[in-house]
Amino acid sequence: FCIVDQVTFTWKFIFLVYPIVCLVIFNIGVGLILSAAFLFFRDIQYLWGVFTQLLMYLSAVFYRVEDFTTSMQQLFLLNPVYCYIKYFRIVVLEGYLPTFQFHLLCAFYAFLAVFIGGMIYKKNNHKFLYYI
Repeated sequence: FCIVDQVTFTWKFIFLVYPIVCLVIFNIGVGLILSAAFLFFRDIQYLWGVFTQLLMYLSAVFYRVEDFTTSMQQLFLLNPVYCYIKYFRIVVLEGYLPTFQFHLLCAFYAFLAVFIGGMIYKKNNHKFLYYI
């Protein structure tokens, strides 16, 4: 993508490791939540497909958030996936590093997902054998 779009590689690309690590941690948390939910509620598999489709459209993959009002732009920050996509866009396309608060927001979403997922998993792991 960078070669085709003629994006110059800079030393700032090293900072792309941070959102990747945050995404891995976030995905572990979501995986823990879904592992418990799929086992107890079989219909989650169908709802999850609809949810991921909706999440994709709400993550500003195909459109610019700057076209919205300022208050609407703030609402996009409630979506963790958008925050990680925005981090990549800031570093790769715009060429500067995000603010410290944005780093904290990305880490907050990652650890919140792991915390909630860990709590749900720990609360229900002894029931898993009965439902398999």
